[in-house]
Amino acid sequence: MKVIKRDGTIVPFDFSKIESAVNKAFNSVHNCDAPEDFIDYLKVTSSTFEEDMSVEDIQKFVIYSLGEFKYYDVQIAYTEYRYKHTEERLIKERILYMKNYQLNGENAATSSASDPNANITLKNVANMESEVYKPTNRRTQRIMLYDEILKLYGKELADQYIKDLTSHIIYTHDEASTPVLKNYCEAVTLYPLLFGSDSLDGTKTESPEHLHSFCGQLVNATFLLASQCKGAVAFGEFFNFFDHFAVMDYGEDYDLIENEFADTEVVKKRKTIGEKIIQQFQYIVCNWNQPAGNRGAQSPFTNISYYDENYWHAMFDEFVFPDGSKPLWRRIDYLQRKFIHWFNDYRSRTLLTFPVETMALLTDGKDVIDKAYKDLTTEMYAKGHSFFTYLSDNPDSLASCCRLRNQINENVFSFTNGLTGVQTGSCNVITINLNRLTQNAVKENHDLGAAFNDVKEVLTEVVERIHKYHIAYKTMLYEWEANGMFTASKAGYISMQKLYSTVGLNGINEAAEFLGMKCSYNEDYKNFCQLITGTISELNHKNSTKKFQFNSEFVPAESLSSKNYNWDLQDGYWVPSDRNLYNSYFYLASDPNTSILDRFKLHGREFTGKLDGGVGLHCNLDEHLSQKQYEYLINYAIEVGCSYFTFNIPNCQCDDCGHIEKHHFGVCPKCGSENTTDWTRIIGYLRPVPKFDKERYKEALTRVYHPASNLKC
Repeated sequence: MKVIKRDGTIVPFDFSKIESAVNKAFNSVHNCDAPEDFIDYLKVTSSTFEEDMSVEDIQKFVIYSLGEFKYYDVQIAYTEYRYKHTEERLIKERILYMKNYQLNGENAATSSASDPNANITLKNVANMESEVYKPTNRRTQRIMLYDEILKLYGKELADQYIKDLTSHIIYTHDEASTPVLKNYCEAVTLYPLLFGSDSLDGTKTESPEHLHSFCGQLVNATFLLASQCKGAVAFGEFFNFFDHFAVMDYGEDYDLIENEFADTEVVKKRKTIGEKIIQQFQYIVCNWNQPAGNRGAQSPFTNISYYDENYWHAMFDEFVFPDGSKPLWRRIDYLQRKFIHWFNDYRSRTLLTFPVETMALLTDGKDVIDKAYKDLTTEMYAKGHSFFTYLSDNPDSLASCCRLRNQINENVFSFTNGLTGVQTGSCNVITINLNRLTQNAVKENHDLGAAFNDVKEVLTEVVERIHKYHIAYKTMLYEWEANGMFTASKAGYISMQKLYSTVGLNGINEAAEFLGMKCSYNEDYKNFCQLITGTISELNHKNSTKKFQFNSEFVPAESLSSKNYNWDLQDGYWVPSDRNLYNSYFYLASDPNTSILDRFKLHGREFTGKLDGGVGLHCNLDEHLSQKQYEYLINYAIEVGCSYFTFNIPNCQCDDCGHIEKHHFGVCPKCGSENTTDWTRIIGYLRPVPKFDKERYKEALTRVYHPASNLKC
């Protein structure tokens, strides 16, 4: 038998350590060592243990044995000593961690001991504070969910949950980010903001009556909403509400008179209506990119949506504001165009991460119906802007995050709750390590058909368990919601019932490679991907109810990809030697033989059709394409059914003079400095590459960026 220490290292079993601890406990109570017959019992019994045990399990064995021998007073002393020693050890560990955090020379993401992300620019006491408590947060969350599973399903499944986590078959996302229960990510309605409320933070507010007051309350609401979830907050109605308050200030035809002054002559620097609107865009966006103290000095992950005319009418034709007015497409079109052009230009002056933007385009299965918005989309890509495109032949879903797609089951308007269709998201995400699962399932060298059957059988068992874990988690969320803990839900911004419980996927490429397949467009790989996504989708539909809905997502796995890789490597599983983490797409981002069109095809309907929670294609290019080339790729995406994608061309900033261009440069064209920093999407959102954690940084250097010449159209 070997002992698994608290830091994960494995050492030989040493009985003398048990004997020493027990004798100390007896001496503290009776001033003598433990009786020889008790020591002999512990020694003989422990020698029969065959499986490796954790330090905690060995201590539990000693406590149980003391009770069996009726040494109750010593049992209490040993337990108290154990807890005191544990507490002291944890405090010392955290003090040492704080010292290392300051002195290790690494960036904030790499310095994070758990769930790092690159959405932190500078290390400081605010993000250090959030890191210090992560081990305790994880234990707290894990115990809460264990107890709820125990209550709902019994000890066997509760124990299995811990086993699934510790054996790294599954991973619960952002388990360490907070000790309290929270939703994962959410797309909200802004309708409650119209009524003036104290229900989000207890502060009495009146409903905004001007554009600037709306923008201020929106920023405040963003930070408050972000504090009540672990991930992103999306505003699918942003431009509708901005329009409503612009009309209040400048009239129903403000878009037609944007060059008229909005100030009187007494104002020294008079601004036109158009300039005032830009001013408010800047106010919102700059505030969204400020770090939030209650999120470890991270900016809130903020998302907005653009819509073409057909998509917008399908979503919002029934929408009415409390005063009886309605948003007008002409003005929404004006605002969307103005914002996307402004934001693209503004990123040439200062590189900002948020908001993550998604352009929703409605197709007829062959082409985008709204040609004007197809032109706008390709124009902005050609100008170097970085945003996502979501293609759908039916406005029955929203892509509201950096890759997450959620089904709209109903889109009903009421004067109480606004439009229900924009409310969606995930309340919890549990991801399967598909490489480990596959290797556990396929014990022998079967043919591929038999291997597929083995994988499906084990995958079904794991997903069935995950659904129960999700039900337990959401049951607690419902209880907390009923007790008023989620003021965002109480105020009507989001409904708990609208949130999905998400089954995440990671390691599908590596699982396929283990079985001897290549991650390219071939029948075996396609069938394997369909097996994985189809099996999960069928179970999601079978087990979903109105209160508990499930979907599946090819998760970004910003830090999980390297964790799964290293856990599997350490435990003797096969992992590919040509990379340092598990891939986050259906294609291999480091494969130069996977063309631009191959990437779209591998993210087309044949591979992603059953992935009901979404996946995002990040098409890495080393230069911007022409508008004609982008149009060709949108047409090709429609043809192969690639519904969600973006183009990722590194932006570059001079560290000395601050000059920015929307492509890489080794020498600053303005001041001649060679001190430059590339910005690219780590996974979903734009960040400076040196701020990536060290594993993602290594991976970023291996990504293949295709030149425009590789695309013939």
